[in-house]
Amino acid sequence: MNVIEEVKLFNFSDYVVKGSTNALAKNKEGILLGAGVADKLSIDVGGTVQISNINGQIYNLKVVGIYQSGMADYDNTQSFANIKTVQKILGEGTNYISDINVKLKNVDLAPEMAKELQRMHNITAKDIQQANAQFETGTSIRNLITYAVSFTLLLVAGFGIYNILNMIIYEKMNDIAILKATGFSGSDVKWIFMYQAILIGLIGGIIGLIIGFGVSVLISHAPFTTEALPTIKTYPVNFDPMYYVIGVVFALTATFFAGYLPAKKAQNIDPVDIIRGQ
Repeated sequence: MNVIEEVKLFNFSDYVVKGSTNALAKNKEGILLGAGVADKLSIDVGGTVQISNINGQIYNLKVVGIYQSGMADYDNTQSFANIKTVQKILGEGTNYISDINVKLKNVDLAPEMAKELQRMHNITAKDIQQANAQFETGTSIRNLITYAVSFTLLLVAGFGIYNILNMIIYEKMNDIAILKATGFSGSDVKWIFMYQAILIGLIGGIIGLIIGFGVSVLISHAPFTTEALPTIKTYPVNFDPMYYVIGVVFALTATFFAGYLPAKKAQNIDPVDIIRGQ
């Protein structure tokens, strides 16, 4: 592989648990072993492995690093060396390349790009969704569960706001009657309660975001170790601002609809009936 380009495009160095990619780039006779391969051979950085090609030629390569991707199928079978070294071992020319990895800014375009490459160059192209179908399915299910739980919590909060505003209206019947008797229209009364609902949603949303961000920061500093992600030492947390925007929009939307029905009821209250009832 082209070590420098691999590191730049695919963050390959993040998976190197011993040694470094720089050592591989500088050493033409170096090799990066998968963690599983290194365990089977009982070898560490600085050791030497012998590589034999189909013609029986033996090549000695120095172990300059060990990588661990977290996927046993790869770690137990794959190792990496400089592209010129591999071409030499295989007995191929400098123009021989078996695989090309393409990185896109928008990963959703991968299936379309794979079809286009197959059509244009008559090659076999596999997109990331196809190569990681099982992982993509699991991610989609987790996202669906997350959004379902979030929606349920907001729905429950919306019913709470609806009940609060309903109680306020019953307690403020006399005030509503006085407002209407002094010239306030039903629309004015309705928007008084709508503003209360929106204010509850806005303040609650902002407080929730602050608390959520604080908890996320604490979680992001909590120790986290797993063989699947050897270079990650703390819990990975996504601080994408879009999630916070979605939270505020959901909070305002839920409180708006929760406050609409009670406000509509306040709009239709007849002050004569209220005063007569007194």
